[in-house]
Amino acid sequence: MKTFPVHVKNILVPHAGTILGDKALSYAIKIAKPVGATINILHAVEPFPSPPAMLFRKKPGQKIRQELKETEDSLVNDIKEELYNRVDFCRKKCINANSIVVKGRPEDEILKYSKNHHIDLIVMAKRRKVSGIGGILKLGSVSRKILEISDTPVLIV
Repeated sequence: MKTFPVHVKNILVPHAGTILGDKALSYAIKIAKPVGATINILHAVEPFPSPPAMLFRKKPGQKIRQELKETEDSLVNDIKEELYNRVDFCRKKCINANSIVVKGRPEDEILKYSKNHHIDLIVMAKRRKVSGIGGILKLGSVSRKILEISDTPVLIV
């Protein structure tokens, strides 16, 4: 049987900060190490919805919006720190890694990043823990959309 080389240089690992996300990262590490690929760990933060302006007088509405922005900024900083720990873990294993935090719907941001950064493989976790064919039928909405739409190969852990 003839084998065809697969050149994997850039791996995208969408990570929601879960144990399953760490499991997907460990698979990406096993793939990246022998081929010298770079791992890109991405977390998409969905923006907090802002309260409708007409519900508040000017000052209380502004205060709530400011508090939401501060909370969102604090969350993004915490996420960046967590992702940096995972990047550091990869680098200790002699694997080049980057962390990316973006704002937007996870499925949209994963697809956009994959397309714009020449990703060769997406390694991601599914939300629900169901094995067998039932597991494929019960993928989370993000992993299902990525699997259905992406032109990039996807490994779902």
